[in-house]
Amino acid sequence: MSNEDLSCPPLVGYVSPFYRDTPSDEEISSKNLVLTPWTVQNICYEMAANYMLANDPRTQGFVFSQRYHRDPKKSEVFLDLAYNYKDDVVQKRPAVFVSRGEAKYEYPTFNHQIGGDARNSEKIKLSILQMPVVVTVVGTNIGFAEQFAQYLSRVYLDHAEEIRRDFFLRKFRLESMTTPTLYLESKEHYAVSLNLYTAFDMGFTITGDHLKLKTVSFTVFTSCAESPLLNQ
Repeated sequence: MSNEDLSCPPLVGYVSPFYRDTPSDEEISSKNLVLTPWTVQNICYEMAANYMLANDPRTQGFVFSQRYHRDPKKSEVFLDLAYNYKDDVVQKRPAVFVSRGEAKYEYPTFNHQIGGDARNSEKIKLSILQMPVVVTVVGTNIGFAEQFAQYLSRVYLDHAEEIRRDFFLRKFRLESMTTPTLYLESKEHYAVSLNLYTAFDMGFTITGDHLKLKTVSFTVFTSCAESPLLNQ
């Protein structure tokens, strides 16, 4: 066996799993989605809507049969963004409300900057947001509210990895399910909340109205060559 066969391959530096999963610039631009607290809240809303449209609770072992429909007149489940909580507005039960908590901004780099182009007076900046999202289920009794919340939690529990990848979230997970509490507007209704944790990047570019830098082309000649040097 030759010495070449015994040689070891070059060592590969450690790469964080987060950066292995980071999509390319082309993939990000193809999505054309700007992540903000409002859009992330709507992502959680759409995940609940799509899950209820595609999954019959009876086929998953639940005893209730109420189904969601995009048409409010045909739907047996009311779904809305918070804070539409009053009974005189919403009479239909069960109901699902998607709200968000306080968005906390963090800045991983000095002056928030991660890149730029001095020729065009551009600065690329980044902030990382951490934000809770709360999905509240309102039902007519404790058992029904518990079961419906358990049914709806499957989308955030089973498909957390796909949601994080598809929408380029930094983190996404179901953290907790609250105990049933009496609904504030009605003594006969109970509420159970699903607490989600999200973290995502929000980048932006600042372009200054400065005098742009210009480049001047030139050609180099030497006494050693008859033709000018190229690629200078």
